[in-house]
Formats: sequence, C-alpha cells, structure tokens
Amino acid sequence: MENTSVSKYTVSFGLALALASVINALLVVAKEKSPTVMAGLQKLTGHHWVSHSAIILVLFAAFGWIFARANGGRGIQITANSLIRTLVSGVVIGGLVIMAFYLVGD
Repeated sequence: MENTSVSKYTVSFGLALALASVINALLVVAKEKSPTVMAGLQKLTGHHWVSHSAIILVLFAAFGWIFARANGGRGIQITANSLIRTLVSGVVIGGLVIMAFYLVGD
C-alpha cells in the first residue's frame, strides 16, 4: 500500500471530478430522454449544452470545495492509489453510461 501524500485539494478535486463525470453522464441521459429537461436547460442560457456545462462546472467546484472542508478542514484522507482508482472509475463509469445510452437506450 502506498502512503504517498497528496494535497487535500488534489484529493478533493480529484474526487469531485469522478463524481461530476458520473453526474454529467446522468444529465446527458436525462436531457436526451426528457423534452422538459432539455427545454429547461435551453431556457437557462439559450443553449442546452451551455447550461449543461455550467451546471457540471458549478458542481465540480462545489464538491471540490466541500470535500476539501471535510475532516475539520483537513480534507478527505485517502492514498494516491485510491484517488487514482476512484478518479479513473468515475470517468470510466460516466463514459460507459453515455456509450450504453447511445448504443442501447436511444
């Protein structure tokens, strides 16, 4: 087991990236399946992709900040290898959800 220390912000925003990737995929599916969601996103900024991107960026920043504040401001404590596994898993899961949706569910 590796005990390499990484900063609380690296961990926090790495975890936020993994979570935002999964939420991004779910938002893609939701807006493609629901005309109401698509119309709502379009109304927000004039184009659904701009709204989609803004939502994901805000969630990424918010989760990163929240995760950095965990444990009394010390951030979430995990090893570098665990962070890498979590980050890669989140991105892969997000990609698979989108790919499966367009291959099977569309």
